[in-house]
Amino acid sequence: MAVRRILMLILLCAVTSVQASPRTDPTTGRAVFTGATMPHATAIGLDPAALGLGDLDEIYVAITDVIDQIHVDLDRLAQGDLQSPGARVRDVELSPGAMLAFIYHLAGDRATLGFEARTNPPESFPSDRNALRYHTLGDGERDWLLSVGASFKATNELFFGASLSHQNTFLRLRYARDTALESGLTPGATGRGIGGDCGAGGPCTLADPRATELYDVDVRSPALATSNLRVNIGVVYELVRDVWIGVAYHTPPGFAVQTELAGHVAVTRAPRDIARDGGEDPVIRGQSVVEIQFPASVDAELRARLPIQLDLHVGGRWEDLSRLQTYDVRTYGSTLPSHGIPEWTERPRGMHDAFALWAGVEQVDTGQPWLGGTRLGFETSSVSAARTSPLTIAPTSLTLDLGGQRRIGRNLIVQLSYGLQYFPTVNARPSAFDPGDQVDCIASGYDYTKPACRAVREGYALPSAAGDYERIEHALRIGLRYELH
Repeated sequence: MAVRRILMLILLCAVTSVQASPRTDPTTGRAVFTGATMPHATAIGLDPAALGLGDLDEIYVAITDVIDQIHVDLDRLAQGDLQSPGARVRDVELSPGAMLAFIYHLAGDRATLGFEARTNPPESFPSDRNALRYHTLGDGERDWLLSVGASFKATNELFFGASLSHQNTFLRLRYARDTALESGLTPGATGRGIGGDCGAGGPCTLADPRATELYDVDVRSPALATSNLRVNIGVVYELVRDVWIGVAYHTPPGFAVQTELAGHVAVTRAPRDIARDGGEDPVIRGQSVVEIQFPASVDAELRARLPIQLDLHVGGRWEDLSRLQTYDVRTYGSTLPSHGIPEWTERPRGMHDAFALWAGVEQVDTGQPWLGGTRLGFETSSVSAARTSPLTIAPTSLTLDLGGQRRIGRNLIVQLSYGLQYFPTVNARPSAFDPGDQVDCIASGYDYTKPACRAVREGYALPSAAGDYERIEHALRIGLRYELH
C-alpha cells in the first residue's frame, strides 16, 4: 500500500509540473522498441528507471535522420505584390543525428548505470527560399548531449531512475528585414519608408528587395556551464504481472525560466543603403544574444503482455510549448547603431501546449532471429492556424511507426525503425502576421495600448504569412546493440 502511495505522489508531481522541448526526437518514445517502460539505451534520456528492467550489459550505436518535406503556397499579399501569383515553395530538409551508449548492471541486481553521447536530429528551417525570407532563410537548432544515468530497484515491482545531461545548444537564425516597412509610410524623396526613396527605380514598396537587409545570427550555449545541465527523473512500476507503467519528467537546461545563447551576427545591408554609401560596409558584424524560454517534457507509457508473445504499448507525451513564444534576438556592437541596425528583434514562434498519444503492438524478444512491431498515433497542433508561418508549421498530425529487429549470432542485434508523421494542409488565413500593424503603430505614435503596437512588440508586424501549409516528416533510426554476456 505504501508503494502505491509513493507511486501516485510521483505521478502527480510529474504531471502538475510539466513543461516541454521545442524539438522532440521522433525516433524515441513513440518509435518501436523504445518507450518509458523499455530497457532500451534510449531510456537513459527518456526514462532512466526503465534501464533496470534489462538483464544484460550492452553497447549501443545508432544513426538517426529526420526528413522534412514542406509545401507552402503563399498568397499574393504575403509577397507584397498583388500583380504576381502566389509563391509555391517545395522544400526538403535533412536532419541527421547519432548516439553512442553503454549500459552496465551492478552486482546484486539492485542498480543499473547508463552512459551516452548523443545529438538528436536538429530542428531545421526551409533554406534559402526567397519567398519566405522575412520569416526564415534557413538553418535551425542542434543539441549535443553527454549523459549519465542510473536505475535503482526499490522492490521487484518498483524502479526509480535519474540521469544528468550536459546539453550544448547551437542555434542559427537567418532571415530578412524590410527596412522600408519599419519606417512606415513616408512618401517623398527624403522618406525611408513605404513610398520613400529606394534609389534607382523609384519609390519603395512593401517587401522591396532594394530595402531588404539580411541577418545571420549564430549563437550557442557556453562550452561548460551549470546552465547547460538537464535532469531526467522517472519511475517504472508493475501494476500486475507483466503490466508496467512508466512516467518520466525532463527539466529545461539550467532549471531556469530563460536560456541565453551568445555569439555573433552578420548583417548584409539593404542595396539602397550600400549604394548611398558608395559601396562601403556592405556587411556589418557585431555580437548577438538570443534569449529562449526552453521548456521540458513528460513522457508516459503503459506496457501489457498479450497472448502469443506480444506486448501492447500505449504511450503519450505532454509538451508545454506555450513557453516557446519567440526568439528574443539582441544585437550590439560599435558599428550597428550608426547603420540603423535595431538592438532588439523578436522572431515569433507563437506555440501552445501539445499532446501526443500512440498505441501499438510488438513481439516480445525471447531470442528469436526476427522481431517486428507497429504503432499508430495522434498529435495535437502546437501552433494555431493564424500563427502558422514558414518558421513554425505544426498543425494536428497523424503518426505511423514501424520497426524490425534482426539478431545476428548470440550477441549482435540490428534494429531499424521508421516513423511517418503527416501534417494535413492548414489554411493560415487570416494570418497573425500583418505588415499593416507596423504602419498603424507608427501612425499612433507607438501607443502600445493599441493592438497594432502589441503585434509590433511581439514580432508579428511582418509581411503576411497567409497561405496553405502542408508537411510530411520521415524519421529513421538504425541501431546496433552488442550484448555483453
